[in-house]
Amino acid sequence: MRNSISIVGGGFAGTLLARQIIERTKQYTIYLFNHTSELAKGVAYDCNQNTALLNVIASKMSAFPDDNENFLNWCLNHPNYKNESKSIVGSAFLPRKIYGEYLNAIWNETLSIAQEKGSEIIVISEKVISIEKVVNQFVVSTNDQKIESDICVLATGNEEPGKPKNCPDSLLTDNNYFSNPWKIDFSKINYSLPVLIIGNGLTMVDTVLSLREHHFSQKIISISPNGFNILPHRNFNLDFKSQLATIQTPISLLELVQLFNQEVKTLRKFGVSPEPIIDAFRPNVAKVWQQFSKEEKAKFMGRVRHIWGVARHRIPFVSYDKIMKEQINQQLEILAGKLVHLNQSNEGNKVTLWDKRLKSNKEFMVGSVINCTGPETKIVATKNDLLKQLYVCGMISQDSLLLGLRANTKTFRTINAENQENEQLFAIGSLLKGELWESTAVNELKNQAKELAVLLTNELPKT
Repeated sequence: MRNSISIVGGGFAGTLLARQIIERTKQYTIYLFNHTSELAKGVAYDCNQNTALLNVIASKMSAFPDDNENFLNWCLNHPNYKNESKSIVGSAFLPRKIYGEYLNAIWNETLSIAQEKGSEIIVISEKVISIEKVVNQFVVSTNDQKIESDICVLATGNEEPGKPKNCPDSLLTDNNYFSNPWKIDFSKINYSLPVLIIGNGLTMVDTVLSLREHHFSQKIISISPNGFNILPHRNFNLDFKSQLATIQTPISLLELVQLFNQEVKTLRKFGVSPEPIIDAFRPNVAKVWQQFSKEEKAKFMGRVRHIWGVARHRIPFVSYDKIMKEQINQQLEILAGKLVHLNQSNEGNKVTLWDKRLKSNKEFMVGSVINCTGPETKIVATKNDLLKQLYVCGMISQDSLLLGLRANTKTFRTINAENQENEQLFAIGSLLKGELWESTAVNELKNQAKELAVLLTNELPKT
């Protein structure tokens, strides 16, 4: 009898997990459930815009931990880059759609490997509505079928943004409101009035550039609590020996901030911005985050999170240059403050917001509203009925900061409402953000896929 694994989610994490499992086993059945974006790409790479660029250079975007140049070498065989210099391509920020093609190629390769090994991958393009534990198996149900498997992995990825504060419920069903910035129907954008973007992160940048690529010429207004400007990648060749690269735990949040500020001062003496410190610290983030107390994590979220986000999430200089030109030409206005209320009318949407810098209300009219506030992480507030079902029945539980699921990050096993590990129910990817903080980028996800595949293939008896 074949061993079987159900993977709920067919984006980067889910498909790379399937690949890592297939490479380690023979004659297994993997059920891969995917109902949202195109298989393998996920929402981040399922796009056709040339302006949407990766935020990491090509030489660091391999999908495999043991083959660092896999993406780069694939690019050098791509028609767009076949005759280009390896060093130039490796240092370039390539279009996201190219990376989506790469992930498709990996997936097709995975299917071929499975066939050669006598394993089976069954893709089910349906929404999972429930998962139930029956004796020693899981029953994964869609509207049309029930699938039994020995092990189940949740790899559902990022959820859509939640409802913005002070927006009327009627806005959520309005044709001029776009809740998912990665799935905008540009034919429905109101081209006669400015656009309001709620949120000011990487997705805002991609949204602005996509609007311009689709010939939107009106003003774009972005609102966020702090209104920080996005930073570009720079200081590429700086060899800075940061103490955060070899940081030892335990360390308190206060000690960490003090050390960071000390190194920032060192770099600023020479006119260097602090990005190299962030890059040096990245491999140690999960280790440090996990040893913080609940109080320290909460303090980080309240006082440091937005600063970390600006320094951590940087964009290619070509994208930064375009955003700066938009601001200089007063075609993009980035405001610090909060939405007070939004009134809908036949003429458009009248927006009232509190301008943090002016310390007064500001009013203006917009046609369309795009939600770029980031993924909703509170389970009961998401649109994911499966996660809600698992939460309500107590099979999964949420971390105290409402960032994701509780799980044992050494085994990837989820933790139920009774504080017990689910022996056969695992989670991967952004669902682990509450446990690891950094758990959404390719580097983290590819390592998780490998680690979990090793654990899973050791769990099941070999056939």
